[in-house]
Amino acid sequence: MNNTINQLIIICQKMHEEGKTPSVGMLRSKAPFKVSVTEAIDAIKRFNASTPTIQAKQFQHDNQSDNDALSLASRVDALEREVETLKTALAALQRGQ
Repeated sequence: MNNTINQLIIICQKMHEEGKTPSVGMLRSKAPFKVSVTEAIDAIKRFNASTPTIQAKQFQHDNQSDNDALSLASRVDALEREVETLKTALAALQRGQ
C-alpha cells in the first residue's frame, strides 16, 4: 500500500507541475491502477504536507519581483548619474577647445 501511495504522490506532483490542483477524482482517473477514495485522500494529504503552499510560492515570487524592480531602479539611477557626469565632462571638453 505504501508503494501505491508513493505512486499516487508522484501523479499529484505531475498534476501540480501542470498547474492543476490534485483532487480525488482527478487522481483516481489519472492513476494507471484502481485507486480507492481513501488511498487518493491519503496521497493528496501527504502531497499537500510535503509541498510548500501556493501562497508561500506566490509571496516569494512577489518579493523577488519587488527586489528585481528595486534593483533595476537603482541601476537606472546609477546609469542616469553616470550619463550626467559624462555630459558635464563632455561639455567641459567642448568649452576647452
